[in-house]
Amino acid sequence: MAKKIYRIISWGLLILTLVSIVLALRKPTVSPVESSPQAARSFDQKLNQLEAAHRHGAPQEVRITESELNSKLQESLQTPPAGAGGPASLKAATLHLQGDELIGIFTVNMSGKDLYLTLGGKLSANNGVLQFTSTEVKMGSLPLPASAVDSTLRSKLNSPEMRDHMALPGSIRDVRIEGGELVLESK
Repeated sequence: MAKKIYRIISWGLLILTLVSIVLALRKPTVSPVESSPQAARSFDQKLNQLEAAHRHGAPQEVRITESELNSKLQESLQTPPAGAGGPASLKAATLHLQGDELIGIFTVNMSGKDLYLTLGGKLSANNGVLQFTSTEVKMGSLPLPASAVDSTLRSKLNSPEMRDHMALPGSIRDVRIEGGELVLESK
C-alpha cells in the first residue's frame, strides 16, 4: 500500500513539474503596441514642455500614452548599453498601461532560449527616484507570488547602478499611472 502511495505521489510531482516547465516557457499573449518615430518625438516634446514649465516656475502635468512610452523604449533598446551580453540579455520589452498599473513584458534570451517575464505594478516617485512596487509576476504563463520575487526585485532596484537609472530629472515631482496614461508632474 505504501509503495502504491509513493508511486502516485511521484507521478503527481513529475506531472506538476512538467506542467510548470511548459507554463514557464510559454509565450504570454499580449496585445500589440504601436510604436513610431513620431510617437518617440512626441514623448521628447512632452518632457521638454515639462522642463520648460519647471524653469519658469509654473507647475505642469503631461500625459504620456502607451504608444509614446513604448516608442521611446524601443528607440532606447536599439542601442544596447555597454557591457550588455553575457549569459542573459534583454531581447525585447513592451510596456502596457492599464488603469493605474504598469505591466512590462520582457523577453530575455538565456543561453539561446527566449524566456518571458511579466512584471506588473505601481509607479511612484520618492525623493527624486522612480519607485516600482510589484503586484504581478509571471514567468512565461506561470504566475508567481509577487511576495516571493519582491525581495530580489527590491534589492536589484535599490542597487547603486539601478538607482542612477531610476533617478528622475530634477524637474519631475511626481510620477503615476492614471487612466491608462503615464502622468508626470513638474515641480
